[in-house]
Amino acid sequence: MGWKLKPGQVIFLLILMVVALLPLRGSTTEIAARKGQIRSHTRPVEFDYLSWTTSALGAKFKASLLGAERYLDVEAEKGLVIEYLDLHNEIVRLESKLTETISKPSFQGSSAKADEVRGELAEKKRKRNQLSPIVESVIQQQIETALSDLGLTVGGQPFPPVLYHAEPNAYALIVSPRDEIRQEANLMLQPDLSLDERIDLEVRIERELDYSALVVGVGGVGLYPAMIIETGSLEWLYQVIGHEWTHNYLTLRPLGIHYFSSPELQTINETVADLSGQEIQRAVFRRFYPERLPDEKKAEQQQQIPARDASEKSIRDRQQEVMGDGQFDFRFEMHLTRVVVDRLLAEGKVSAAEKYLEERREFFWENGYPIRKLNQAYFAFYGSYAAQPGGAAGEKGVDLGAQLRKLKAEMPSYSDFMHAVAWRWRIDQFQRLFAGSVSR
Repeated sequence: MGWKLKPGQVIFLLILMVVALLPLRGSTTEIAARKGQIRSHTRPVEFDYLSWTTSALGAKFKASLLGAERYLDVEAEKGLVIEYLDLHNEIVRLESKLTETISKPSFQGSSAKADEVRGELAEKKRKRNQLSPIVESVIQQQIETALSDLGLTVGGQPFPPVLYHAEPNAYALIVSPRDEIRQEANLMLQPDLSLDERIDLEVRIERELDYSALVVGVGGVGLYPAMIIETGSLEWLYQVIGHEWTHNYLTLRPLGIHYFSSPELQTINETVADLSGQEIQRAVFRRFYPERLPDEKKAEQQQQIPARDASEKSIRDRQQEVMGDGQFDFRFEMHLTRVVVDRLLAEGKVSAAEKYLEERREFFWENGYPIRKLNQAYFAFYGSYAAQPGGAAGEKGVDLGAQLRKLKAEMPSYSDFMHAVAWRWRIDQFQRLFAGSVSR
């Protein structure tokens, strides 16, 4: 029968490999040396991109030979997707139940109840693994249909074609200087690292290299096929696949090629991917899951951002104007934390900033947000995402997020927005775009 991946998927994979070999802008000897120091600690536990991509493509090849999704109608496809996600949630419930059962003081190493849960868990996992290839094919087709509805196609087909593969988890090591918030390194790690191993890696890098380090769980990785972490949420799944597909889309265009040129361009890339992922999710739901469409009014709530003079008192005064109900606002409080830390670091008060961060971490715990570690690396990673107001982004990131949201709202269509941003790669180009001086 031969290779069944679409020609566009194969072409994009080859082009992506070529792009990956191009030297990144700003990769000086000094930067390479610093990254080499970090990698001296991570090499034994780094993620094997080649092996994973080869394995994922093999799985896609097998699924394409079957082509089972071609024999399903729309309602049957929806039913399979929902069943697949329900199985994930049931597996999570059973794993929690098994942990609780074997953790009881009365447990003696084996019991009929534990064996029953293990058997049920194994059966659910077997069934989920059986459904996975066909469900991934169905979801890929649904998203490609949505992209066609959105007008982001070439010759009637999205380029790159949508291709993803699910994995249980993925981790990345984020490293930032202590005296400023900036990604010095972002390295994918092996997915089976224990929590203790992740913490040990952070501690060694911080102690021996005097950096801020944090291992974070990621929802997806813009490989090809894209890596997407397993979930039981329909909304989250389509949004993350849309986000990672957007990174694939931008990879062959100036904005994505210049991802690492500056923190601002990194923020623009991630924010565009988030905004695109949200739009793709809504388009999929309009076409296939109209009963699950999110409340559009929620996207309009809390659009006002904290005052820009960046003093704690003025921001809290502004919060009272915006919120007024005394409820804990995580995004606001996280942005407040970022503003204060940026100010302390700019004044050279590194120890004071780190002491403040630990105090704020305890504050978040007290309000129901159990953050394991809050440091410069935390903001270097999460601060790149500015699709919503506030949050971990700094003042520049918040401004860029607001301007990108405004630009998207003013564009005639989603495809116009994507074409406008994808072909720009310098901040001054975006500034002129935001000011309206560039033809849209």
